[in-house]
Amino acid sequence: MRNILFLVLTLLIFSCDDGDFIIEEFSFDSTEIDNACGQLTLYKISETGTEALILELNGNDGSFLSNIENQVDTTRFTINNTSVKVLYRIFDDKVSSDYFCQNIPPTTPQVTEEWYARSGTIQVVTTLIEDDEDGIPFTDEGAVVLEDGTIDKANSQNTDGDAFPDYLDLDDDGDNVPTSEEIDIVDGVPVFRDTDGDGIPNHLDPDDDNDGILTIDEDLNGDGNPANDTTIIDGVAVPNYLTSVTAVAGTNEIIKRKNSYKQIYTNVISFVDGFQLENGSEEIKYDVEEYIFGTYIIENPVNE
Repeated sequence: MRNILFLVLTLLIFSCDDGDFIIEEFSFDSTEIDNACGQLTLYKISETGTEALILELNGNDGSFLSNIENQVDTTRFTINNTSVKVLYRIFDDKVSSDYFCQNIPPTTPQVTEEWYARSGTIQVVTTLIEDDEDGIPFTDEGAVVLEDGTIDKANSQNTDGDAFPDYLDLDDDGDNVPTSEEIDIVDGVPVFRDTDGDGIPNHLDPDDDNDGILTIDEDLNGDGNPANDTTIIDGVAVPNYLTSVTAVAGTNEIIKRKNSYKQIYTNVISFVDGFQLENGSEEIKYDVEEYIFGTYIIENPVNE
């Protein structure tokens, strides 16, 4: 799976009087991240295309980036310049992503200088956000947000009482009509319909037209979609579940829709604990407590 590392980075490097290497700034564009042959490699290529800052976790499949026990978790790796590396390379020509994605790097472009981190820690702070992407912000779907920013799933609003709280449920009221089809979006803001005027918006109302027959039971053909069972009113086909003119329950076995939502893992990657680069007798010293390498986002669909 190919993912995008979003980053625009400018870091001032301060020199010392003892002959340390002087670099005025690092400037890297956003770049792709590849996981090749069991070795996780994260890299950034400079705007000129002739420099790269590379993070290597040899033999790591990167599962820690999208497999955490809590909604916020921290993973750390000690830089040892063997299995855990941070490298800064200068090339004699522009380098592309293909260079980093092969077991044996190509012969061109050639590396003219290579600097490596002799110590420090790679820190990855992973935050998980889950959303059903139905057009309603999770904060408006009764999600209980704790003081640390995580969500209490068990105590969050669950209108239909199924296995999914509303913010992870494509069909909040369990009537087989997706929530996204029971609301309107106006200028990016959800507007809630209330067909029967009972004060309960359609996406939370199991009987949208208040005719005494549940919306899910007005699916006459039993295909799992009440919206295609209609009655012609004034020349317009109106779904039965939105009009009390037709109050007939279907006799077919109802097919229940499956649920799906998205997991979004945001990984903020940084170097801490005295991150420095060296090349022989020369050093690049970072006068910062934490150097932000970048933010790596993974999106996983969940179907249940």
